[in-house]
Amino acid sequence: MKNCKVCIVTGASRGLGRGIALVLARDEGCRVYATARNEDALKALVEEAATGTKGGTVNACVLDQSDDAAVQAFVEQVKKKDSQVDLLVNSAYAGLIAIKPHFGKPFWEKPLSVFDASLNIGLRSAYVMSALVAPLMVKNKAGLIVQISSFGGVNYLFDVGYGVGKAGLDRLTADMAAELNPYDVHAVTLYPGGAVTEIAAFPGGETPVFTGRAVAALLNKATKEDLARMNGKVAQTAELAVNYGFTDVSGDMPKGPFAGVDAAKQCREVMSKPLIQYDVDAELPDASATNNPDIAAMFPGA
Repeated sequence: MKNCKVCIVTGASRGLGRGIALVLARDEGCRVYATARNEDALKALVEEAATGTKGGTVNACVLDQSDDAAVQAFVEQVKKKDSQVDLLVNSAYAGLIAIKPHFGKPFWEKPLSVFDASLNIGLRSAYVMSALVAPLMVKNKAGLIVQISSFGGVNYLFDVGYGVGKAGLDRLTADMAAELNPYDVHAVTLYPGGAVTEIAAFPGGETPVFTGRAVAALLNKATKEDLARMNGKVAQTAELAVNYGFTDVSGDMPKGPFAGVDAAKQCREVMSKPLIQYDVDAELPDASATNNPDIAAMFPGA
């Protein structure tokens, strides 16, 4: 398809990454390079995306994000096929599967591998992919990089490694945006609400399609002025839904306690204040509110 936008979505075999890749291809007519380790799951995504009527496609790319050489080879293959990458979505994340068996434990009672899981396939993999894709965007003086992060970047959530990884993604966006700004390339962090996926089951949470529609809004509905305002910053899926007029698959906004407009407002209130490490008057969060054995039930697929 001529003049279609070219996108790369990592972690696309399931969860939010899958929903993002699906919406971009099936509903927005994009050519999507979808990466993950699970070949069968990627093939199923290709088939579902083909049901769209906009001419978009998913190219299934089996890729281990921990293998830098493989990631570099993947990017080189994309460059050979396409002269541009309009959008990179870093959604690959391995932390929750590692965290789940240890809910209720403090960090010193967990294996060190739990921390590594959040930092390696999450923060580091996002940096590696961004560093390899950015030169093409800089050359074309166009492109958007989106990090899929979480409220855990600004407030304690689940686990020490989880929060450090998400805060790192948020800072990664901000610092990359500063260096990319002269080249008209933008970087935005996206905070989904609590979701309902193959792994997570937050009550009344957003579906991966809702997250996908948020990314699609950044790609196809946000103006240059909008992107300039959001460049280096955090946007929330519910806020984008209000601003750009989309809903979840139900035709409504997510209503759960961890999703939707009300939750987005609460998150924005927290982000509008100095973070606890910079505010000597701030109270430390209650870690047991989200790090307890009962929370593990919200991740039945992990």
